Amino acid sequence: MKVSEYTSIRRHLAAAVAAVCAGVASPQLFGQEDVMLLEEVLVTARKVLESAQDVPVAVSAFSGDAVDDLIMRDIRELEGFIPNVVIDSVSVAPGAASLYVRGVGTQEVERSFDPAVGFVVDGVSLSFVNGSMANTFDFASIEVLRGPQGTLFGRNTTGGVINVRHTRPTGELGLRYELTAGDNDRTDVKAVLNFPIAEGTLAGKLAYATQQDGGQLTNKFNGEQVGDRDNTEITATLLWTPSDSFEAQFIYTDYTDENDGIPLANRSQVPELVCALFAQCGGGPIDEVNQDFLSPIEFDLEAYTLEMSWQFEMGTLTSVSGYRETDEFVPTDFDGTPLSFLHVTRAQDSEQTSTELRFASNEAFSESWDFVAGFYWLEDEYYLDQKTAVIEVFGPDLTGNGAIYQDPFTDHERETMSVFGEAHFSLSDQLNLTVGGRYTREEKEIAAGNFVAFGLRQNFFPAGFVEADEDWSEFTPKIGLDYKVSDDILIYGSYSEGFRSGGFNGRNYTPADIGPFDPEFVNQFEFGMKGDYADGKVRLNLAAFMTDYEDKQEEVIQPDPFGATLTVVENASSVNIWGLEGELTWVMTDHFVLNANFGYLDAEYDDYKADLTGDGVVTDNSSLELRRVPEWTGGINGNYSRRIGSGTLSAFVGYRYTDEYQVDVGNAPQGLLDSRAVVDASLSYEWEWDSGRTVKVSAYGRDLGDEQGFNSAVVVPPLFTFGAVTGGKHFGVQISGNF
Repeated sequence: MKVSEYTSIRRHLAAAVAAVCAGVASPQLFGQEDVMLLEEVLVTARKVLESAQDVPVAVSAFSGDAVDDLIMRDIRELEGFIPNVVIDSVSVAPGAASLYVRGVGTQEVERSFDPAVGFVVDGVSLSFVNGSMANTFDFASIEVLRGPQGTLFGRNTTGGVINVRHTRPTGELGLRYELTAGDNDRTDVKAVLNFPIAEGTLAGKLAYATQQDGGQLTNKFNGEQVGDRDNTEITATLLWTPSDSFEAQFIYTDYTDENDGIPLANRSQVPELVCALFAQCGGGPIDEVNQDFLSPIEFDLEAYTLEMSWQFEMGTLTSVSGYRETDEFVPTDFDGTPLSFLHVTRAQDSEQTSTELRFASNEAFSESWDFVAGFYWLEDEYYLDQKTAVIEVFGPDLTGNGAIYQDPFTDHERETMSVFGEAHFSLSDQLNLTVGGRYTREEKEIAAGNFVAFGLRQNFFPAGFVEADEDWSEFTPKIGLDYKVSDDILIYGSYSEGFRSGGFNGRNYTPADIGPFDPEFVNQFEFGMKGDYADGKVRLNLAAFMTDYEDKQEEVIQPDPFGATLTVVENASSVNIWGLEGELTWVMTDHFVLNANFGYLDAEYDDYKADLTGDGVVTDNSSLELRRVPEWTGGINGNYSRRIGSGTLSAFVGYRYTDEYQVDVGNAPQGLLDSRAVVDASLSYEWEWDSGRTVKVSAYGRDLGDEQGFNSAVVVPPLFTFGAVTGGKHFGVQISGNF
């Protein structure tokens, strides 16, 4: 194949990513019969573009159009559409979430702790979860890879990877827009402008998205509505294609997240201090909080990405470089009561720089095998300045006097380098062998300290300081076999490893508590089947897996000597997990398609010995439940579409379910979160008002059963327990289109 022919095909496939609808069959709207089709899904799960049904990896994919049709505001709303995935909001980390895939994830969002589920945006892996849950407008695709991805995606991907791609500039003048209005003063305005700069060689794109609402909760303390969302994202993209053998894409993103404060509900019970001594016990209305210290948060993010690719006769060389910096200020009333009991402000700034250089071979290199190999480097740093007030007398804004004040700080740096490769060998026309591996070396440094004052803020004295550094190196292999039973059925088996690096606890400041702790390891066997049946009208993908989770890092909150809290991290446990997954798409008629998924997890500690109370006594905790590991997850939805008049009428009804699960390491009763059953629906009409120009009007309802409940609970012994509320029904209207 000539280089120019390969380039043309590659660009055609890249453009097709935005058009395919993964997991949800969609109608062909204009110029064809109104008929539901089971479409091909293109993914980059192996760092090359290929059909998802040909990839021996458990991956769920959604096109940007599919996400837009579901009227999602951010990725957190994907929970229930993907088996064995939990995505919980994290109130104290703007634009962040606790991600768990197949029972593996990270409860802790302090930036010195690495996320176990990787998040990749336009080829750049993120070091920090803050800002990762930005709005979903202008997405070309979202892929969720389940299981360790320790070879191609690399560090700390023991649970899986969420891989996001934005749309590329089209090179043609055009505007796409989306306007949404709903209850609780929801107002979303989103638009993307594509334009040519130099015909055929240089194209540009500008994207703008703002999301605002008034919140669903009431603060009993002052009667104000709280829990609002106010964020704005501006993106500028340039695509340069000077020849058939080279292209470069530059992306600049500016994201701002601001709201009126972080509403936290009091979930304290006897004998916790705020309940036993101050009669501030939990149990009020689910849509109400009672806090005296709700102050605005500020979060700013700037990101720069440069991706370049060169086409050679034997394959493609790709370079992806990224730089991100964040600045945030987050005040939090952690006690969740009208008392000035524990108020905290956290000012953080961070920087991340990374580069990946990889080569992917093509058929001109060899018809019997291909490979992807490369080098990865990352460096990041964050600085935290935290101020804590315990039982503040004059305030409540950290300006008065009180019982105890603390002023800890953390300066944390990390550098990682790795080399990786994965090869696929054709053993016969039907049988293929995959062999891969990654060698990673990582180094971390930390300087942390604390100052404490009793009574008067000006009387601070040093109460701890530590400097430390450590490095780790690991090799994570992968091997697998896949067999093509027929053109439409693939079976596969694989063994893969991943590790989450060791580190330091960025919230502590003494040698005894700061660490280091060692890496944790996830080793997984997976067996799966992917198939299309009934003349392409039924798609069924199944997977079974067994996971050996070794040296699991467990974070335990304990009281500190100065009246606040500290977090102790130990490699305290080993875990066994096995599970099942299934995804079904069934085109039942020319106008109706059914989608369903299920996930089952059986997870238990094999050995868990640790001090969970801070009394110095190590106990056997192997009978406890793991955090954020529901036994069952799943969902079912139906899409109906029919041409009526000059346009197409579409209807969607969906049901999503997540079983109950624990979020407290000691399994306190306050930490058991109820199961969630969510019903969503929408009705849309889309028509073409001019050649290639469309308008779509949608009415939607989310969480029609009003399943408002807690999505977190943090026990701070022996003081109190707080939690965050999620869910609740929403109604609205959306108008979208292009011209």
